[in-house]
Parts: sequence; structure tokens; C-alpha cells
Amino acid sequence: MPMLPRSQAAYSPPDQPGDGVASGTSPADRLTARIQELEAELRELQHRAKNSLQLVISLLKLQAGRIRDPDARAAYEQTMVRIEALAILYRQLHESGAGTHVDLGRYVTALCEAVREGTPGALSRVPVTVDSDPIQIGLYEAMPLGLIIAELVTSCLHHAFPDDGWIRITVRQQGDSGRARLTVEDNGRALPAGFDTTAEDGLMLAEALAGQLGDTLSTDSDAAGTTASVSFPV
Repeated sequence: MPMLPRSQAAYSPPDQPGDGVASGTSPADRLTARIQELEAELRELQHRAKNSLQLVISLLKLQAGRIRDPDARAAYEQTMVRIEALAILYRQLHESGAGTHVDLGRYVTALCEAVREGTPGALSRVPVTVDSDPIQIGLYEAMPLGLIIAELVTSCLHHAFPDDGWIRITVRQQGDSGRARLTVEDNGRALPAGFDTTAEDGLMLAEALAGQLGDTLSTDSDAAGTTASVSFPV
């Protein structure tokens, strides 16, 4: 049987419900099929985002050995932490197959481990514990929250810790308010009197991201250590 030329083949625009579904099916079946197609497209986009971020990380690592200036090195390491925070998020989205939500406790644990392992010297051995209520968080809340955590944990790790230093992260739902609270604590040295968070790029970024979550970054520091917290929608 002769084949139709490609230009004459039947075509259904991808934005039409029922694409790839027999015309005799019911509207409900066509809608279900279209939803499944969109979910598959979303998973593919997440997979591509994950691979693209991993490629960026690999390319940046190729340049690491050429950085000699201490300030440039610190900026490079912080940039890597921020990209890694997003890469972990997209990796967990792809692995879970849960669409646009991730298990917050699992995400925070993996993120803190990556930040700690990426910190040079003895500070990489400071233990970081995570205690989170069972919370599923959306992609667009998880992105700013993950970056806030990365900035706060990095700031904690660069304090002068005692031998028994620790960092503790807790995430608690706030009743029926539709919000939860992230708290990051450490037992490092207190922030200097009159410390201005806007003078440090990482903390300034964390404050801006807190605004995206509908809150402000709260910090408290004394001889026992430093505590920072922020609420976010769930």
C-alpha cells in the first residue's frame, strides 16, 4: 500500500484535547489522556532541568583549580552551593515522579549534606541534624526555601565553632494556618554587636527570598549561638 507523504499525514495540534486518542472516546477519557500527556511533558522538562544544572556544575568544577584569589574562591564555592540546591530539588522531583511537590524533610537533609560536604577544612565535619514534620512542598516554595537554607547553613559553617559545634534544623507546621516554620540554630560564636545582615551577600539574599515566601527573616544571636527562622506556605 502506498504511504502518504509526510506533509499529507493527519496531524492533531498538541494543544488539542484528545491528541493521540481515538475520536470515539468520551470527553472524560480524552481529558484524562490529555492530563497524562501534560504530566509526561512536565516530567521531561524536570529531567532536562536536572541534567542542565548538573552540566553547569560539572563545567564550573573544571575551573575550580584555576581560582587562586581567596575572595574569588569564596564566591565560587557559594555559587556552587546555590546551583547544587536547585539541582538536588529537580533531581528529587524527577525521582519521586510526584509532579511539582517534594518531601521537604528529604530535600532539606540532602541539601544540608551537600552544603557540609562542599565546605573546605575541618568545618565540613560539623554535624548538621534535620528534624522535619512530614510536609510535601511545592516547587515554587521549595526553590526559595532551599536557597535560604543553603545560605543560612553556609553562614553557620563559616562561624568559628567550638570543638563540639553543631547545627540543628527544624521544620514545624503552624497549626491550621497553612504555613510552616523553618528554624536554623547553631552553637557557634554570637554575631558581632550591631551586625548588619545587609552587609553580607548571602544573608541579604536570604532576606529577599524570605519576602517571596511572605515573611521576614528573623535572627537572634547571643553567647549560646545564633538562631534564624522564617515561615513559608504549605
